[in-house]
Parts: sequence; structure tokens; C-alpha cells
Amino acid sequence: MTATQTESAPLRLRVRRAAGAFAVALGLLLPLAAFSPAAAEETPTPSPTQTPQHAGVQLSLQPDGNGSYASGSPLTATLTLHNDATTGLGAGTVHLELGRAPLGDRRTVSAWLDGSGDAPALSPIGDVRTTVLDAEGTSRTQVVVPAGDVGALTPGVYPLQARFEATPAAADAKAPAPARSALVVAQGAPATVVTVVPITANPTGDLLSAAELTALTAPAGALTAQLNGVAGTPAVLAVDPSIPAAIRVLGAGAPATATAWLARLEALPNERFALQFGDADATAQAAAGLTAPLTVDDFEPFLNPAGKTSTTPAPTSTSTASPSQDPAAPDAIAGARTDILWPRGQVTAGQVATMSHYGPAGAGTVPILPSTSFTAGAQDAPVSSRGAVGGTAVLVSDEAVSEALSAAAEQSDAAARGDALTEANAMLWFDAPGSTVLAGLSRTGTRSEEGLSSAVTAFSGGQDGRLDRVLSGAATELAVAMGSAQDRAEAVTVLNEDAGRLAQFATILERPADLTVRERISMLRLLGVGVHTTAEDFGTALASHRAVTRKTMEAVGIQPSNPILISPKVDVPVWVRNELPYPVRVRLNVSSSDSRIDVPAATDVEAQPSSTTRVRLPLESHVANTELTLTMTLTSPTGVAIGPAQTARLTIRAEWETIGLIVFGSLGLLLIGAGIFRTIRRRRITAAKHAADGMEGSDGAADESDREELAVADIPTEKTGSASADKETNE
Repeated sequence: MTATQTESAPLRLRVRRAAGAFAVALGLLLPLAAFSPAAAEETPTPSPTQTPQHAGVQLSLQPDGNGSYASGSPLTATLTLHNDATTGLGAGTVHLELGRAPLGDRRTVSAWLDGSGDAPALSPIGDVRTTVLDAEGTSRTQVVVPAGDVGALTPGVYPLQARFEATPAAADAKAPAPARSALVVAQGAPATVVTVVPITANPTGDLLSAAELTALTAPAGALTAQLNGVAGTPAVLAVDPSIPAAIRVLGAGAPATATAWLARLEALPNERFALQFGDADATAQAAAGLTAPLTVDDFEPFLNPAGKTSTTPAPTSTSTASPSQDPAAPDAIAGARTDILWPRGQVTAGQVATMSHYGPAGAGTVPILPSTSFTAGAQDAPVSSRGAVGGTAVLVSDEAVSEALSAAAEQSDAAARGDALTEANAMLWFDAPGSTVLAGLSRTGTRSEEGLSSAVTAFSGGQDGRLDRVLSGAATELAVAMGSAQDRAEAVTVLNEDAGRLAQFATILERPADLTVRERISMLRLLGVGVHTTAEDFGTALASHRAVTRKTMEAVGIQPSNPILISPKVDVPVWVRNELPYPVRVRLNVSSSDSRIDVPAATDVEAQPSSTTRVRLPLESHVANTELTLTMTLTSPTGVAIGPAQTARLTIRAEWETIGLIVFGSLGLLLIGAGIFRTIRRRRITAAKHAADGMEGSDGAADESDREELAVADIPTEKTGSASADKETNE
């Protein structure tokens, strides 16, 4: 066996150790292994459950061709040592070992690869010597094992292992755990895979916001990575319609990266179909007895928010849409077929029949269900990708292959991705040679570009992923293995009841869709296939959703008050509370416990958003003194009760008004009398002072006489003449 070191470099070098690390790197570039003849006898293998001695060092082994091996040829593989610890790994030897008996089924293969099962007997096929690996470093070695050391292998999946053993000089070094892999010896033409890739995103609200779209469609965003990963591949795209809807309803306000992303999606040649809005689970809806799936068919609240006139033109698709789609609809997906569903796998035969009519206007649909949904898929056994349940057509995704490819799609690390692809290849061996296998990747937004591209192309056979190729195959009658999730079926029923009550409540709005459309979208997102995957998580999310719905319906009501009235004819203040972000129109209905009280039976009120509106309720009493109760309720213009009824206890004391007038009148008279008294008193004091001043001397009198003469001289002529005539007359 020969081994060639192809790559070795520390990931992060410390400055003070740069020279030493460089020397180690040069040393690792030299051949690390020498031929070692295989032993004739089998050697014991360490227990697969042995605890790794050093969690910071990983050893991996990836046979070329994702584990595919032709018997009688040399075995080539890549041996990778990665040390992310802060201490180095001493020199040692990697022992390569191969089982001579193939693994019996998929469960056995999975148990071998994840270390959960008993280890089979292994034989050595060669050794690779390694040198010291610096801290935070990685080394990759290309290993070639001669055909004679591998030996003749019949078709099957064989366990392959790499095990590190420290040299005597470095016996105290902590070694990595053994690396497990598999060799797949083909038994004919390999199966090809049609891979379905979900294009989904989970917003925090009803639709993706501009900020969320900016992050998702940025060069390093999750949606960008998904398009980069499927571009140039035969992937079948399953697109959540809420993504294009969120971009289109923003119009000119949509981020430039988002509109470019949508244009790129529509330009891709990949076959595609539309998921339900929000990737909602059709199985839960069928289990709840819905004859048609829940849909979103009104985007006016987003195109024209809060009743404002929209200046954004209706969005149009730039590509030819399916004849069953409205090309002007914001959620339209150009070129998407509408005859495919992709729900959860917990179904009954009756629910499969119900879902078969979930297409637009009741058109036929074919659901994609995992192989574990059927009795034939027990123990991860392969199931034909084209099946029928009680005569109803279904497509079957191979769950074991799907899980392995999903793991590969999430890996940006080449070694980890290689392990997942080798596992997928091992699972495919159990499918019929030359068959077409359908695989559906998991709903996740953490895929890497390289991982997604590799997962789609690794086993596609260079063919386009056409669903028609799968649909045209011979159907195998299948029996379902499990019932539907009852908690989700009950949730759909409860959610629909809540939505019905909310729709009645929403009649207080000028545009009820402002509430009902958002409620529908929230329902669909709650039922999403890729979210709330456990019963506990789903139950918590359901309770939270219902609490929000109840809070919305409690946002409008009457604030309680108990005024005391002093007049038999007065306006009673009533406060109408509106915590919604929309204006509401309600009717205030009032009834009195005393028939001698006149009060309007109904008053129309328009309450502004997020405010409390004061309503003046005219009241007239035909009795002077009484106590009564007013019962007040709110209803919508259509008569729907809004909020709880409120009562106000009123006390009328009419004589208080007369007493008050007398008191205030008396106070007024006293104030006026006091003012007159002060004026008279001031004048008397002034007159007495002037009289006293006149008795003090003639100078003062002369001065006063002079002032009078000057005053007379200033009088106009006519008045002066008149004054003289008066004087003569007096004389």
C-alpha cells in the first residue's frame, strides 16, 4: 500500500511558533506511509462504543467515488486528520481494516456508521504512518491500497475502518476515535436519484420583512446559498409561495437583492412545483376533514396597508406561469406545476384520497410521502418511488437516502460531506439496480452551497430531475403503516373555529381582510412542515397563537365608569377603547334599569387606531333623585357582539343643582357688596384728606386756584364762551 500526503497546514499559527509550525508543515508534505502486507488472519477491532480519548482530534476516511468500489481494483481513499485542540497530536500509525462479510440491511449499515451497533469482524488491509500534527492543524493523505490487499468482494456494502495507534515514543498521546466508512460493490447499473430541494424561509411575522429579505438574499444569505447550490444541477425545486409574495407586495420598497433573487429563481431551468403557502402541512388539513386546503387569496392588506391608496402597480410574473395560476398574483411561481403536494408522512388511506383533490379548483394532485409511511418501508427498507394507496397515486421518497443527502447538503466541510455521501451511496445499494429513487431534502435553511450542489449531483446520473420520469413508472400498491397525528388534526379544527370568530369580529373594520388574511397566514405557518416538529413544541406554538388571537378580539371594548350626576339632564361620558392599528366602526348599545330615564338606545362610534374615544351619551331624567344602572354593549355594524358588556351605576341628585345655584348666587352678591363698600370707603377717605390739606395754608389754595385757571384756559372756545355766559348770569 502507498500513501501520498496531498495537503497539510495549520489553520491558525501562533506567531511565536511560526518557524516550528512551518517545519512541521514541510515534513507533512512528504510521504507518510509505506506498504505493509495484509495479515492473513483477522485482527480484533476496538469496541465501537469506546469513548474517544481526545475529543479535539477527528479522523475520517472517505473512499473515492463516495464509497463505490469495483472488485479487483486498487482501493483509493482520503485519510484526514483534523486537530482543533490546543495541543499537538503525536506521531503514529493509522491501521486500515475491512470487513469480509457484507452488511445485511440498511439498519445494520446505519448502526455500523454511527457506532450504535456491534462491530463486525475486520481484517487489516494496510497501514499509514503519520508524523506529529500541530495544534489546530489538518492533514490529508491520499491512500492507495493494492487490489491484492483488498481481496475479491462480491456485491454488497462492506464495513471499512481507519484506526489510529500512537508510536511507542508518543504512547501517551491522545488518539482520535476510529473513523468508519463503507465500500459499496455494485451489483449492476446503479440507481439514479431525483432530488427535491425545498426553497423555504421562516419569517418572524406573517410575511418576510424587507430587513429579513435583505439578510436572506445578501451574497452570504441563506436564500442566496440555496439558489447557488441548485444552479446548474438537475434539482427539482419545491418553492414556498410566501417568498415571492413577500418580495412582490413590497413593490418599490423591496430590497434590490431580493428582486434580483426572484428574477434569478424564475430564470432557472429547473423543474419546480409550489408548496402550500407557508409550507403548510396538507396532511393535517386532510385529517381535519377539509375537502379543500387552506389558501391565501387576498393580498390587499399588504399591497395597500392600512387603507391607504397604493401607488404600486400590481405585480406581474416575468415568465409563463401554469395555466391554473394567476400570473398577476403575488404568490405565483413562474412555471411551477400545481399537481404535487409534499406534506408530512403521517397519513391514512382516507387522507391520501382527500389530498388527491387538493389541486386548484379541486384538480388532481399527487402527494410525496416518505418511505417510512408504508409497511413496505419498515426497517428503512427501500420502497418503489411510484406507488398507489387504495388506487390513489403517490410518490415515495426514500427516507434513508433523503436523510443522508440532507446531512451532506448541510456540510461545508469536505470530510463531513464525504461521510454523508458515502452513507447515501451505501443506502442506494439496496434499491433495485437501475431504478429511479426519489429523495427529498429536509426543510432547513442552513445548507451550504458546496454541500447542496454535491448532494444533488452525486447520484443524479447526469440526468435532469424530471418528476414525470418518476410518475411514469409502474405503480406498486402500498399499505400505510401509521395513522395521522391527531393533535395536528384537532389543531386545524380549533384554528378554523378561532378564525371564524375573528372573521366576525373583523366586521368592525372597513376592510376585514386586514385581520383575516394575517390570521390565515399565521395559521398556515403554524402548520408548516419544517417547524414545530415535536408534539411539545407544536403544542406550545398553538397555545401562543391562540392567545394572540384572543388578545386581538379583546382589543376593542368599553372602559368601565361610575359617574355621579348632579343634573337630571346631562351628557354621560363613555370611553370606547381601540388597541388595534386600524380605525373601527362600532355601535354603542345602551339600556337603562329605570324606565323614567331617557337615553339613546344606539350610538354609532368611529374609534381611531390605538386610542380611546370619548362618547357623550345624552341622558334625561324625569325624576329628581334616583339611582340606576346603564348596561352598555358594543356590536359591529353587522350585529356581532364586540367585547364584554359593561355596566355603570349612576346617581342623580337634581336638588344639588338648586342648592348649588343658591350658594353660588349668594357668594356673588357678597362679593359685589364688598366691592361697593370698599369703593365708598375709599372715596370718603380721599375727600377727608383733601379737606385737611386745604386748611394748611393759602399757598396751597393759591396753587389750587392757579391750576383751576389753567384748566379753564385749556377748554375749547365754544365751551369757554358758554362758561363766561354762565358767569355773567351768576353775577
